[in-house]
Amino acid sequence: MRSSLLTTTALSLLMPVMASAMGVQVMIDGQVVTFTDVSQSAWFATYVQAAAETGIVNGYKDIYGKLTGKFGPQNNITLAEALKIAVKGAGYDDQLYGSMVDSGMKNYWASSYVAVAKAEHFVYMPDRIRLDRPATRAEVASFFTSAFGINLSDVSPVDSRYTDVKTSTQYATSIEALSRDEVLSGDTDIHGQSTGIFRPQDFINRAEVVKMVIEARAKYGQPGEGKQPEQQSETTIVSYTDEGFTPAVLTVKTGTTVTFKNDSGELMWVASNPHPTHTGYAAFDADVGMTQGGIYTFTFNSIGTFGYHNHLNPSRAGTIIVQQ
Repeated sequence: MRSSLLTTTALSLLMPVMASAMGVQVMIDGQVVTFTDVSQSAWFATYVQAAAETGIVNGYKDIYGKLTGKFGPQNNITLAEALKIAVKGAGYDDQLYGSMVDSGMKNYWASSYVAVAKAEHFVYMPDRIRLDRPATRAEVASFFTSAFGINLSDVSPVDSRYTDVKTSTQYATSIEALSRDEVLSGDTDIHGQSTGIFRPQDFINRAEVVKMVIEARAKYGQPGEGKQPEQQSETTIVSYTDEGFTPAVLTVKTGTTVTFKNDSGELMWVASNPHPTHTGYAAFDADVGMTQGGIYTFTFNSIGTFGYHNHLNPSRAGTIIVQQ
């Protein structure tokens, strides 16, 4: 009897450990999936479960499209994966956008999410080549403020809570806004206290981004729900070659979307004059250099004559004339 009691007691003590080791179970498309690499006791377990059961994430698939039961919480997240999470988290119908907006990335798995980003004028819109590389913490912050429609006009990084986030830091206002709203945070010490370090250019893992999206939904809701892309405006292409922008002077009507395509062997960073402040038309700024084949799109809604240049090679310049 004593031996039986000990065996029963031992089993009862082992059951929580065994359950934790089994991983988190979620329902995805009517199928029960166990993420074997997400322990039930992990700090991110509830976030992964919530994101999976609301259709934001589904984990990795094999070459046949079958779920593998792996989530990869510690893996660096790619730009495409982060974009998907931001778009799905904010509630956009990416399939609707994908059917109405030309993403320029036909047959790419994240094409519909790119379509949302283009139609909603996300601040950062990487080209096809960049989408499969690991995303930085600052880039993901930019995706989230764009997807959730956060007003950044009253946000200033001048008195940043982070010692490594300056006014010159890329997407500093996005970092500040999300930190202010407790969607994003920097490093903490062993006591859980902030160290004042954010590491904006470091990569971010999948578990951290899943936590962000659940916190963002709780704070901002789903602003993309029920939205649909506006009727597409006329689109005009400007090619950037080794000789510069072609055509060098382009006249368009208000509401025209101009696509700048890099057909050269150097990086293309389209930005409004003057160099290097880009204050002539502040919104008209790619904010990043794009490799060959990369595109930058901008819709001109203001009437006027707007000079621009390649920020990385200011001698290459052009002019957009916008008329009624």
